[in-house]
Amino acid sequence: MTSPSRTTLFALVMIPVIGVLAYANTFSVPFQFDDDAYVVNNPVIRDFHSFLDLKEIASGDILSPTALPEALRFAFFTRVLGYLSLAVNYRLHGLDVTGYHVVNLLIHILNALLVYRILLHAFGTIASPRPEGGEKSSDVFALIASLLFLCHPIQTHAVTYITSRFVLLASFFSLLSLAAYIQFRIPVDGRRRPVFMALSVIALVAGMLTKEFTFTAPFLIALYEISFFAGRLRERVRALSPFALTLPIIPLLIFLQQGSLNVLDSTMRTITAADVSHISRSDYLLTQFPVVAMYLRLLFLPIGQNVDHDIMVRHSLAEPAVFGSFLLLLALLSFAGYCHYLSIRSTRIPELRVVSFGILWFFIALSVESTVIPLGELSAEYRVYLSSVGMIMAVTSLGAAACRHFPNRKAFYGIAAVLIALLCAATMLRNRVWRSEISLWEDAAGKSPALMRPHQNLGLYYSMQGRLGEALGELQKAIRIDPRNYELHNNLGIVYKQRGELSAAIREYRIALQLNPKDPMAHYNLGNIHLMQGNLPEAIREYRSCIKGAPDYDEAHNNLGIAYERSGRSAEAIMEYGAAVRLNPENHHARDNLANSLRRQHGGTIK
Repeated sequence: MTSPSRTTLFALVMIPVIGVLAYANTFSVPFQFDDDAYVVNNPVIRDFHSFLDLKEIASGDILSPTALPEALRFAFFTRVLGYLSLAVNYRLHGLDVTGYHVVNLLIHILNALLVYRILLHAFGTIASPRPEGGEKSSDVFALIASLLFLCHPIQTHAVTYITSRFVLLASFFSLLSLAAYIQFRIPVDGRRRPVFMALSVIALVAGMLTKEFTFTAPFLIALYEISFFAGRLRERVRALSPFALTLPIIPLLIFLQQGSLNVLDSTMRTITAADVSHISRSDYLLTQFPVVAMYLRLLFLPIGQNVDHDIMVRHSLAEPAVFGSFLLLLALLSFAGYCHYLSIRSTRIPELRVVSFGILWFFIALSVESTVIPLGELSAEYRVYLSSVGMIMAVTSLGAAACRHFPNRKAFYGIAAVLIALLCAATMLRNRVWRSEISLWEDAAGKSPALMRPHQNLGLYYSMQGRLGEALGELQKAIRIDPRNYELHNNLGIVYKQRGELSAAIREYRIALQLNPKDPMAHYNLGNIHLMQGNLPEAIREYRSCIKGAPDYDEAHNNLGIAYERSGRSAEAIMEYGAAVRLNPENHHARDNLANSLRRQHGGTIK
């Protein structure tokens, strides 16, 4: 076995150092976006008991606002290792965000090191032997590509956003599986080959228990086999056959959880976002042509990044944006095929084989989320995380090919160093947008003013900080965009109540109930106003309506108990306080109310 090159030793030091430098301003970034549901208010990660009874978690009903989120339940079987990693984080760090960010960054750095290891072999298959006492150019280009991957600002959505842990971890297992497979195929130490194959398969299975896009990993491994290894067809099939056996894992997990493979579409919609479009497969595919073109633009020119891009649903290939994007992607795929053809016909430009592989990697890695499986969110920058490896590899390979015409490569290496420095700076600037909930959604609302969600979230966070006038304005903008959204009217009612405008709050809650008569939160909020005004019969009626729709909402039981007690119905009050405590033993208000009520009526106490 050859000793590591100086470039490899340099990479082992510089990749972690530059990674920490690029993300040094993220360790205090608060929980953002869906982090509240997946981390802050997620009962599953509070202990490890939930992971011993997966079926109970996956099949739970949607009840109260504090119950397990629907998205988490639908995704539990296919993302259980991601949730387990969050549970470990919670056990070690509680709700201290620093620990979660450290783990995300550590996984990102490990991924960059795996990219470097994979590219060492890929570039090494096309490089000339290392000069005596010198470095192979392939080592340097592998380092450049891994640093571009590490520092590119498009990765911030995957790294800085804590809930994107699933993307990072699934990518880690996918890259580890490929790296282990490469070691299996290198005939250096025959005794260790079964160990590397076992590691590759185990990592692949782990990835499929982390996030659904790992379904593409066996195809990436097969593509690597075809591109960079020689051998007869029978040998290739024998080497790849264990990975084919992993392909049914994700469909089987969904079947075990939902009882039918036909729910795949609804499962994918639910776990990615609250889908209200019910977009068809064909429209989703047509929409993804400009979305993938946008991903490419962000990779080459990372300007205009956004946590919530305004994507128009497309219905026809004849639309200029769709047809133009289709031609661009078709041209890119054709270029990949042409590069592969030239690499077979001639050895003059061996880098073309890596170019072809990288472009195909980009499309394969995106295929689960950007083809015909409709997802609730039409685009998300974190989806480019693993696929970006391929495009960065292709661009670096073209740079390597260009270097053949320049005897002095120092100028090229200097350009690469400047580019890496600029990308690091861009990453640090983009991470400043994530520094608070308000800065993130102000950025999104400014870039996507016609979207409802940025205004909705911005209104929510303004209200939490007491900026009620601004919250009111943002929620009114959101309602103008989506006037039939009952949740918006409910949120607007909450802001009016905070402002002391109770009549306006009641009006909004009633509009919410007209739009959705079963909305438990509108009933709960109306009950709170009636309780505040002393209208106890109406308060009781609204709380009971809330509990009918969300019987496990402990706060509704507690407040209903208060209304009963003020109405002189002590026995019923005790029953509701007790229900609230059983549902949530940490509800100290309910515990105090129950203790005081028992003390007044019977002189009893809680055991």
